[in-house]
Amino acid sequence: KGKGKGKGRMSFKPELKVWVGGLAEGTTWKDLQEHMNQAGKTKWVEVTNKGFGIVAYGSAEEVTSAIAALNGSILKDSPIQCDLWQKPEGDAAS
Repeated sequence: KGKGKGKGRMSFKPELKVWVGGLAEGTTWKDLQEHMNQAGKTKWVEVTNKGFGIVAYGSAEEVTSAIAALNGSILKDSPIQCDLWQKPEGDAAS
């Protein structure tokens, strides 16, 4: 369900994550990783069963670059949306 060495999406700060929407049905985390690596080396990738993905990078600069370069790009014949990750509603905010 994701790439990483025992790390999950909670291991990465929100500013290091990109939300990716509009994924085509059947898109795997490897598909998404390969696509998102165009903008910088991904550290962790997950595709949810709700049709969106979460991608973590090593720096906020890579996040900004990925959003600028890949928002509106085509992955598996489907235009994707890239935006800053927002904590899901219901998460405890500190």
